[in-house]
Amino acid sequence: MKPDPKSTSARAFVRSLNILLKFARLYGYEHARTMEQLQIASQELRTAIPMGTEAGLLLGATNAQLLLDGVPLEGSPAESQFARLLSAAGLASIQFFASVTDAELSRFVHAFPTGKAKPAELAQQLKAALDGVQGIRINEICFVATDSRLKEASMAAQIAAASLGGEQDEFRKWLNDPQKLLELIAAAQGSKGGGVEGPGPGGPVPAGGSGEAGGSGDGSGGRVGTGAGIGSGYDAGTGGLGGGAGVGGAGTGQATTRVGSFWAGGGNGSVQVSDVVAGLTGAGGVAGALGGGRGPGRGGSGSGSGSGEPTEEEIYAILGALTSFGSVGTGQGGVAAAGAFQQQMAELPGRAQDMLKQALASLAAQAPSTKPDESVIVQLAEHLAIRFALERFERGEVKVNAVRQMLDHMNQEIENLRKILGAHENKMSEAGILAESHREILDRQFWAAVPESGKRAVLLSEEAWCIPPRNVQSYVGELIEHGNIAEAVSILQNYASCAESDDADARKRTAVGLSEMAELYAKADPKLLGEALRHLGLRLSVEQDADLQGLVSAAFVRMSQEAATTHCFPAMQQALDLVAGVESQRPGIARNLRGKMGIEERVPEFVEEALRARHVAAGLTDVLKLLPQTTMEQLATRFNRCSLRDDSEHVANLAADLGEEAVQYLRSTVRGGPVAEAVEMAGLLSRLDPESVMVFLPGRIAEFPRGSQDRIVRQISASGAARRCHILLELLDHVDPMAMPLVIDEIGITADREALGKLLTIADGDLPTGGGPYLRIKAVEALGRIQAPESVSSLKRLVDAKKVFGWLQPQELRIAALQALEKLDPDWVREYLPKSGIDREDFTLAPLEIPVTSKFVRQRRHARVRLRKPVRAVSTNLKENFSLEIKTASLNGGIATISRHLAPGTQVQLKLSVGMRNLQATALMRDYRAQDMAFEIVDMNLEERGKYRRMLAGNLSNGSSSQSAAEIEPIAISARVAGSK
Repeated sequence: MKPDPKSTSARAFVRSLNILLKFARLYGYEHARTMEQLQIASQELRTAIPMGTEAGLLLGATNAQLLLDGVPLEGSPAESQFARLLSAAGLASIQFFASVTDAELSRFVHAFPTGKAKPAELAQQLKAALDGVQGIRINEICFVATDSRLKEASMAAQIAAASLGGEQDEFRKWLNDPQKLLELIAAAQGSKGGGVEGPGPGGPVPAGGSGEAGGSGDGSGGRVGTGAGIGSGYDAGTGGLGGGAGVGGAGTGQATTRVGSFWAGGGNGSVQVSDVVAGLTGAGGVAGALGGGRGPGRGGSGSGSGSGEPTEEEIYAILGALTSFGSVGTGQGGVAAAGAFQQQMAELPGRAQDMLKQALASLAAQAPSTKPDESVIVQLAEHLAIRFALERFERGEVKVNAVRQMLDHMNQEIENLRKILGAHENKMSEAGILAESHREILDRQFWAAVPESGKRAVLLSEEAWCIPPRNVQSYVGELIEHGNIAEAVSILQNYASCAESDDADARKRTAVGLSEMAELYAKADPKLLGEALRHLGLRLSVEQDADLQGLVSAAFVRMSQEAATTHCFPAMQQALDLVAGVESQRPGIARNLRGKMGIEERVPEFVEEALRARHVAAGLTDVLKLLPQTTMEQLATRFNRCSLRDDSEHVANLAADLGEEAVQYLRSTVRGGPVAEAVEMAGLLSRLDPESVMVFLPGRIAEFPRGSQDRIVRQISASGAARRCHILLELLDHVDPMAMPLVIDEIGITADREALGKLLTIADGDLPTGGGPYLRIKAVEALGRIQAPESVSSLKRLVDAKKVFGWLQPQELRIAALQALEKLDPDWVREYLPKSGIDREDFTLAPLEIPVTSKFVRQRRHARVRLRKPVRAVSTNLKENFSLEIKTASLNGGIATISRHLAPGTQVQLKLSVGMRNLQATALMRDYRAQDMAFEIVDMNLEERGKYRRMLAGNLSNGSSSQSAAEIEPIAISARVAGSK
C-alpha cells in the first residue's frame, strides 16, 4: 500500500514541533536556530493540510501516547514526554485547520514555557495565546468542565499575595500553626463587633483576648480564650467546645448525627481530615469532629445542636477563605499579611466563618503532637468540596452534569490554593517530572466516594459521557475481573450511544472517551467495536461542526485500528462499509479516513492468516473483498513466490473467492496499468481469467523491457493455468529474441499438443522475427517433451538428411532430434545410432523428463554437472566487465561466483575458457545466493554448444562429479531465479 502523503507530512510536522520546543528551551525563541526550525515546522504543517482542504490535523495525547488524527505515533522518549505534558495539562487534543497562518503557529509555540512550569499553567498560557486565533484550537476534556470566566485566581488571593512582605519564614510558621490563625479569625470577627465575654475558670476573658485558662462556653456570641499551653475556650453559634492542654479529666465530646448525611459528628479518638469534614456543621459542633467518644480528652466538654448542613454559597466562601489563608505563607510583608487575611475573614458570611473556625480548631487540636502541613489544608478543601457535591448527588438534588459544574466552580478556588501551597509540585517540575493535575485528583476523589449503586446508575444513564474515560475504564475493568461481563458490556454500549447525543458537548466528550477506551472495548467484547464504530460512522455522516468532525474522525480511526490490531473482522467490515457510506456524502473525509484506519496496511497479515488457517475466520473474506486492490496486490505477489503447487492453488482459490471486483482490478492493471504492476498481476490473472490475458497482454508486452518480458513468461508458466500454452504461443512473436528460448522451453513443459504446429515450423527453420538457430534446438527439445507421434517423421528427417559432403543439419540439432526420437521410437534410434556419426558420450546429456504430477511449480530442464575444475569466464559487453568462476553447469546455464554483483536480468556476453579453447555464449544473469549468481544461456552458436556439451560430458565420464538423484529431480525455484541451470 502506498504511504499517505498527508500522514507522512503530518508525522514530520510533529517531529519538527518537538524539536522546535526543545530549541526554544535551550536557546530561547529569538535564537536563529529556533526561528529556522519554526519555518520548517510551518512548511511541513502547510504540506500536511494545504490551503483549501476540508480536513484539518488533530494532534491528541492520551497518557504517554501521541495520536495523529486518532492514529498512534511511534515516537521517541522526547515525544512521549511531550504527550505526558499535554495530558497533565488537561489537553485532550490540539486541532490545526487549513486556515492556520505562520503568525498563529508562532503564537501557539510561544505559549509553551521555556523554563520550569506546571502543566496547568500551560493550558492557561495556550488559552491566552490562542484567544481570537481561528486556525488552531485546543480541546480540554476532563470531568470538571472548564469555565474561562473562573480561570483566573480569586481576587482575595491576589490581594493577599500582593500585600505580603519579606518575612516569608515567619508566615510559614503561621500557616502551619492553626492556633495562631484562630487568633486572626477571632480578631477578624471581633472587628465586626460580634464577640461577648464568657466565663471561664481563669476569670472573664474578652472576645478576641487571652487568658490563663480556658473552659467551656455556652454563649451566643463567638469567644476564644487562649493560654500558653494551659487551655482555650471557644463557642460557636449554639454549639460549644472545650479544648486545650487541660490538666486532667477525660473529654467526651459527642455530636448529634443526622442519618444519611455526611454532615454529622462522632469520632474514635483520632483526628483525620475526613473526620474533620464529617463533623463540620452546626448539627453537632466541632466537638464531634475532634473525636467524641472513647479517646483522651483535651479538657472540658461541649455539645450542641445547629441549624443543618451548609449551603452551596457558604461552601464556595469557605474555599475562597482557605485560598486566602494559604496565601499568607507564600508572600512577603510582615503584619500586613495578617491584616489582609483578617479582612477576608470579616467579609465571609456568618455561617461560613463558623464552619471555617471549627475546621481550623479541629486542626489546632492536633498540635503540638501532630503538626499539620500545607497538604492538610488542601485535603481539607478537597474533602469539603467532594462531600458536599456527593451529598447533593445522592439525595437526587442535582444530576451528574450539575455535579460536574459544581465541582468545576469549587475546583477554581482549590486550584488556586494548590498553586500557593504547591512546594512539592514545584520540586517535581524542577526535576522535569509531571505531577498529576488537581482536576484529575478532585475528579478521582469524587468518583471514589460515589457508592457502587450511584456509579452504576450514572454509567447506564444518558449522562454517562460526563464520567471521565479513566473512571469508566477502572469501573468496567473491575467488572470484567469479577466475571460480570454482561454489565460491563451494557455500560460500554450505553457510553458509545452517547456519540449520537443531541448535546454537542456530549458528542465531543464521548468521541474523546471512545478514543481512549478502544482497547477496553476490544477486551470486553470485540463485537462492541462494531457497535461503537456504527455510532461514530453514522454521526460522521451528518456532523456539521468542524471541531466535532475532527474528534469523531479520530475516534473512528482509533476504533478501526483496534479492530485491525485484534483481528476483529466483523468490526473491520462494518468500518469499511461505513466509510463507503461517508464517501458518498463527504469524499474528502472518507479518503482521509481510509489512509489512517490501519486496515489496509494490515492486509498482508490478514492474507497470511487466511492462507495459513484451515478454516478462514468469520468475516475475513468479506473484509478482503472490500479491499480488492490491496488484497490482490498481496495475493499476486504471494502467487508469484509460490514454489509448491499446493500453495499456488491455495492462493488462486482465495483470489477467486474475492469475486468479480477483485478480478476486474487485475484486468484493468494488465490492460493499462504501470508496467511493474502489470508484470506482477499477469500470472494470477492467467489463472483466474486466461482469456483476458490473451486479449490484453500480446499488444502490450512488446513495449515492456526484456527483463519484464522474461518475468511475465515465467509467471504464466508457473501459474498452472489450463490455457497457459495458448497464452505463450500468442506471446512468442511479440517478445524480445532473447526471451524466445524461454518461451519455447515453457511451451514444451506444458506438453500441450496445441503447440505442435508452431514447434515443427520452428524446428524446420521457419524462425520468428529476430530468432536464431538456437531456437531450433529449443523447439526440438519441446517436441521431445510433447511426444506427439505426428512429429516423428519431421524429427527423423532432421537426423537423417544429408548433403553432398556430410550431414545437412548441424550436429547439435541432430543430437537434439535423436534424443527426442528416443522417447517416440526407441527401436529406430537404437538401430540408427551406430551409423549416425554421433558419439555415445554426446548422447548422454538429454533433456530431463518433466513429471506430470510434480508438486513443484517449476522444474529443472537439464541435469546439472559439478565440474571437476571450475571454469573461468569473463564478460565482454559491459562498461565495467567482471569475471566468473563456474562451479556447476548444465546445457542451459550454471551457477558461478562473480567478482561483482549484477542486477537480475542483465544481459552479458560470456567468454568461457575451456582448456585451450574459448567458448562464446549470451546469457541472462539471475538471482541465486548471496555470493553466487545463476546465469541462463539464451543464445549460443551451435558449434560452440557442441564443444560445451563435450566439456560437461567429459566431467561426467571422468567421475569427478556424478548426477545424484537430487540433481535430476524437479526442484523449487523462485520466479526470479532461473528455472534451468
